[in-house]
Amino acid sequence: MSWIPLVNFPLEWAALALLVAGAIYWERGALSGVGIEGCVLAAMLGLCLGYEWSGRYDIAAAAAAGGAAAFALVAGALLLSFRADPIVGSLCLSLVPACALGLLSRAGPLRLMTEAPPPGLIGGTPFAGTYAEDLIANPWLLASPLVLALAAFMLLKTPYGLRLRAYSETPALARRGPGRVVWVRLSGAALGALWAVPAAAILLRAHPASPPFGLGLIALACVLAGRWGFVPGILMAAGPALLRTLRPYAPAGAPGGIALDAAPFVLALVYVILFSRRALRASASPQSRLDPDVL
Repeated sequence: MSWIPLVNFPLEWAALALLVAGAIYWERGALSGVGIEGCVLAAMLGLCLGYEWSGRYDIAAAAAAGGAAAFALVAGALLLSFRADPIVGSLCLSLVPACALGLLSRAGPLRLMTEAPPPGLIGGTPFAGTYAEDLIANPWLLASPLVLALAAFMLLKTPYGLRLRAYSETPALARRGPGRVVWVRLSGAALGALWAVPAAAILLRAHPASPPFGLGLIALACVLAGRWGFVPGILMAAGPALLRTLRPYAPAGAPGGIALDAAPFVLALVYVILFSRRALRASASPQSRLDPDVL
């Protein structure tokens, strides 16, 4: 049995960890971390379309960032304007980029997925064409620890992060300046979307045949189980990432393959059941920081 598929574990873990960071920002903005699924799908869509139309990876990366941020701002504005349920609203809005990405991937082979040498990787290394190329020459993967550190620093150690956490955790503060609260919440969603852009690039490179769906929901489960903490959420993301790495060891369509496809989602459900009872009770409270009518 080959061990080469296990090399993808750092890619899967880094992508899920970045989605965890994005989901924390959405949760802190009281917009529900479900929206990070739409952000990463919008980023994938922008990356594919940007490269398809321009043939330049830098333009594609900018399109990915723009698509993710646009989804976050539009979705957040709609949820706040109509006072919609953040979970249901975020899930429904995430279906828009999901359907668009599905149609695009079925329309024909995409240049981003089929070109050689692979776009977005550092060229001219001794690892070109080997299984180690994605680990050594992938700038998105190499930058992931710095992005995660920046996300945690901005939320935990800056005045902006303090305001975002204060507005979401203390409803009395949110009543004093509705305009400022809306701006902070929308900017938090937009920042969360930007943390998902490297995850989108990593996932498209790791799965060129078919873009993965539903990873934002797994990331949200890790966030809830980790009580909105960066370190616990990132560590919990290692479990689903490992299960996703094991997928090539079972034939597609076989019972083992179907079980491995479902295993990351089952593990995420176990996380929520076992570790997030207090968090879920808090979110159901009338004065919860996740209640859109309070904020």
